[in-house]
Amino acid sequence: MTRSSITSSALSLAENFSTSTEGKSAANFLYRVEPHILAAAVINLDNVAANFHKIRSELTSATITGAVVKADSYGFGAVPVSRRLYAEGCRYFFVATIEEGIEIRTILGCDAEIFVLSGLLDNTESLLLKHRLTPVLNDLRHVELWIDFAKKINLKLSAVVQIDTGIHRNGLSEKEFYRCKDELMKNISIMFILSHLACADDVNSNMNEQQLQKFRKILKSVGNVKGSFSATNGVFLGKDYHFDIIRPGKSIYGFSIREDFIGSMRPVMDLFARVVQVSNLEKGDSVGYGATFVAQKPTKTITIGMGYADGFMRKFSGFGCGFLGGKKIHMIGRISMDYIVLDATGVDPLYLRTGAWVALTRSDDHTLEKWALELGTVPHEMSCRIGSRVKKVYVPDPMELIDKC
Repeated sequence: MTRSSITSSALSLAENFSTSTEGKSAANFLYRVEPHILAAAVINLDNVAANFHKIRSELTSATITGAVVKADSYGFGAVPVSRRLYAEGCRYFFVATIEEGIEIRTILGCDAEIFVLSGLLDNTESLLLKHRLTPVLNDLRHVELWIDFAKKINLKLSAVVQIDTGIHRNGLSEKEFYRCKDELMKNISIMFILSHLACADDVNSNMNEQQLQKFRKILKSVGNVKGSFSATNGVFLGKDYHFDIIRPGKSIYGFSIREDFIGSMRPVMDLFARVVQVSNLEKGDSVGYGATFVAQKPTKTITIGMGYADGFMRKFSGFGCGFLGGKKIHMIGRISMDYIVLDATGVDPLYLRTGAWVALTRSDDHTLEKWALELGTVPHEMSCRIGSRVKKVYVPDPMELIDKC
């Protein structure tokens, strides 16, 4: 498929995707999508890099900026995102599972550190060692397993220790930590102590200060050991929360730090779906399951090849929209597993044909972040839901030469 085969409707969309891709719209890159693919996500890796450096700019040079790339980099693609972040100087990567760590280890350089936030289970110790993954020890069983394994192979293995300072989700309690501290310090090389803020998105929450004081107390008890306290929101609570390592996630992917900062990061993804049918409704005709929409007049509609199987939640039914031929068009009826119907009345007939691309987001003014705000959820819940049928198109090309071990 050649560039000349891009539809004119695609070229009219998402006019301001990013200056970092030479001013080209996201739609300019849809020529890379095979003709049988019905939905696509165009992901701007230049904006991933820009967001990473923006976070870095909030810190002193002594603080390490890592990156959370768990859940397939929040749905954006862990391999291309990690590769680009490594090229931008990132060396600390955080994943949730061992399998996620193994995946990105294959494309990162020898000096990259990969931390498994969920720790380890029985019979996974050798896997961690083989792939040079560092477990985060959250539970006394984690501690026992890792110390026993270190003794068995006669090595002082590295680990991160997580202390629960108030979120009550992961991490050793203070009592548990003090109980095993001496054994840990003797047998394990602790790279840093980690904790996680529960209410960092609320600058007025008393929990932030309470957790901060607990974390300081823990660090003081272990002497010269580094600390990692903040993910994205914690960074913007101020320098008291930065410590030695920060681990941003959502901000790297273009999502705001807090609701009052909507639009402060560069958007990274735009979603598109193809028209699979053009229809004409008569007055009284209904659309979709449950007949929730009934035409009050003759109406032109299009059906596009995306639905909740692709991550576009049913909650969008009735108020979602798309963009076609320079016009904003509204979703009608219920979103189904594979399809969404939109009212295309008034759209230039030039664009009303099967195969034409409809934009479902548009940087910078109609983003995943703004969809999430309307739905009362977080944007990364939406990006994590994006299904395997949606073709991911990366700009610029993420393939870079990286020396591997």
